[in-house]
Amino acid sequence: MKKILTTIAALSLFLTLAPTALAEFSVVPGPPHERQFNFEIAPGESIESSIVVRNLGRDAITVETYSADGTNSSQGTFALTSKSHDQQFLGTWVTFENPQTTIEAQGEIQIPFTLSVPANATPGNYGGGIAVEASSAELKGDDGLSAPGAVSTNARIYIRTFVSVPGEAVNDYSWENFSFNGKTNNNRSQFHFSFKNNGNTIAIVEPKITLAGFPFLEKSELTLPQITLQPGTELNDIELRWDDQPSFGYYMATASVTFSEFNIASDQKINSSTQTRQIGINLTPWYITVILLGVVIFLVGWAIHHHTTMKKLRAEWKSYKTKQEDSVTSLAKEYGVEWKQLAKVNRLKKPYTLKAGTTILVPPKK
Repeated sequence: MKKILTTIAALSLFLTLAPTALAEFSVVPGPPHERQFNFEIAPGESIESSIVVRNLGRDAITVETYSADGTNSSQGTFALTSKSHDQQFLGTWVTFENPQTTIEAQGEIQIPFTLSVPANATPGNYGGGIAVEASSAELKGDDGLSAPGAVSTNARIYIRTFVSVPGEAVNDYSWENFSFNGKTNNNRSQFHFSFKNNGNTIAIVEPKITLAGFPFLEKSELTLPQITLQPGTELNDIELRWDDQPSFGYYMATASVTFSEFNIASDQKINSSTQTRQIGINLTPWYITVILLGVVIFLVGWAIHHHTTMKKLRAEWKSYKTKQEDSVTSLAKEYGVEWKQLAKVNRLKKPYTLKAGTTILVPPKK
């Protein structure tokens, strides 16, 4: 009973301190765009467009709009830099007449913006986004300050924005590294990739690994999410985990990476090319490897010894034409040799029957 009362008290305290509403909203590109913005703008020119923000909650929200340059997450997927980041391209090219506004509950507004490409902009492809940050208006007190015990509920939604500045396209992508790190203590094994974009186009990178070896694997293919590689950027140590790695075995990992240019006008991948690399992976502990190597050496040595012995005996033994009453056991007894050895030298198979008139090899009589 005491435990139940403690739980109820803790829950009541949480509800008292928690905000009464969260910022719930949606952001879509203004017409005619659909899921993202794709522009082609010459240096020194501008274009007008807009975003549509809808308040889905039961309370008014305050939204702030801004633009930011594109970047990559730790796994290479497309991401947006923070508002405080030093912006260089789209983060400085977009301006809003009213960067901040309030939207009533269930309300919707269209926010216009202007995208201006500087006259000295270098030809190429640029990625970034139009971001919208919102917070619940009622989390503020009458004095404009946060209410006591209130928790920040800022949320950000962004629309990917791509700008193509006309000029010569330079596709210069490089695959810098492909390596493997096995399990260490509780860490999972991982493959590592590194890529670099020295050109002025946005590259779509799609890595895949195919595994083959022994013991056989239930899942022999590993894939990474599509990577968006911005011009002039380098992605180091992109990790692909091998969660189902067996405890031992020998495998060949074949990595294939497809590079494609992202065509902003058509919103499609073009000029695709694929590169492949391989690495061998030994997952067997060293002591098991030593034991297996010892067994292999023993078997090879035994086979060589057996072959040499049989060759020597065949050279020393003489030919003998069998009679009707002869058998493997009778001849072995007569010539003082094991019947199994007699059968092996003559490569006889079960049931080791001898036909009269057959020429076989027998040892010299002792």
